[in-house]
Order: sequence, then C-alpha cells, then structure tokens
Amino acid sequence: MRKGYWILSSSVLSLVLFGAACQRAQAPKPAPPAAAQPEYAPTATVKDLMQSIVDPSADVVWLSVTTVQNDKGTVETRPVSDEEWTKVRHGAIALAEAANLLMVPDRHVAQPHEKSETPGVELEPAEMEALINKDRGAWNERARGLREASVAALNAIDAHDADKVFEVGEQIERACEHCHSQYWYPNEKIPAFPTDAPVR
Repeated sequence: MRKGYWILSSSVLSLVLFGAACQRAQAPKPAPPAAAQPEYAPTATVKDLMQSIVDPSADVVWLSVTTVQNDKGTVETRPVSDEEWTKVRHGAIALAEAANLLMVPDRHVAQPHEKSETPGVELEPAEMEALINKDRGAWNERARGLREASVAALNAIDAHDADKVFEVGEQIERACEHCHSQYWYPNEKIPAFPTDAPVR
C-alpha cells in the first residue's frame, strides 16, 4: 500500500513540476530596456550652421543649374560629368543634414557678443532665440521643410535631371524664406508690387 502511495505521489509531483516548467517556458520575456537617448552637445550656433553649412551647400545646388544672359548671349550651366554631379550631390546631402542639426535642442542662435547688423530690420539674436523657444514645434517644422526640399533635390540629382534640380532649387529657397521671415526679419516691410495704371 505504501509502495503504491509513493508511486502515486511521485507521479503527481512529476506532473506538478512538469506543469511549472511549461509555465516558465511560456512566460513572456521581459521587454529589453529602452535605449538611452544620446546627449547632444551643440558647439556651433544657428548662425554658425547657416554660414558654414546651409548657405554654402544651398549655393552649390542653386549654382549648378543656371541660365544667364550676357553680351555673348545665353549661357547655360548644367552638371555634365560624374564629378560635377557628385559635387552637387554632396551639397544636397550637407543641406539635408544641416536641417537635422538645426533641430538639436539647446543650440543658441548666436554668440553672446554678436548683435544684429541691421537693427530695426533684423531681430537681435536674443529675440530670435526667444521666438524659437516659444514654439519649438514650429521651428522644427520649418527645419523639416528645408530637409524635405533638400531630399527632393537629392532625388533629382541622382536622376541626373537638371531641370528638376532647378525647380527644386525654388523649393529650397521658399523653405529658407519661410523660416527667415518668421525668425530673422519678421518686421521687414516688402513694398507692394506696382500695378499698371488704369487706362482712361
């Protein structure tokens, strides 16, 4: 009797241990810890980025496709060689990544000693920074507009489509102006375009 009881008890214990092992095997694995966000340490100011990356890179794209009238007639410039297309591509990539750099938090507009070169027309750096910090979402949205225009230029460059590069150049210019007119010179008065006088 005791022998049978021992066998039965052992069987029950085995089933319990087996069931526990199955539950452990089926238990969901804990989620991996979230990756730590990188610590940005901006060194350059917004003004530095504009002068060092944005302006020169935009010029590379804009000046790659031009049509100029002079005393010799019409002079057209287009990228032709692989080297020329590569140069324009580098400009578009730098411009797109500069837009990302503009969205890095805690970046100052200018150095403390720097002031507006045209007071009354351009805002002082501290005023620009206050506008940016008031609504970072709007600032980032404008930076993304520049990035999207730069990517559109990059796609046209990879397709070796000079006409499209010229067209997208205007999109880049609009993205720049959309930002400048809000944060750099919002008080600028643009004169009304004169209209033809009515015929009497």
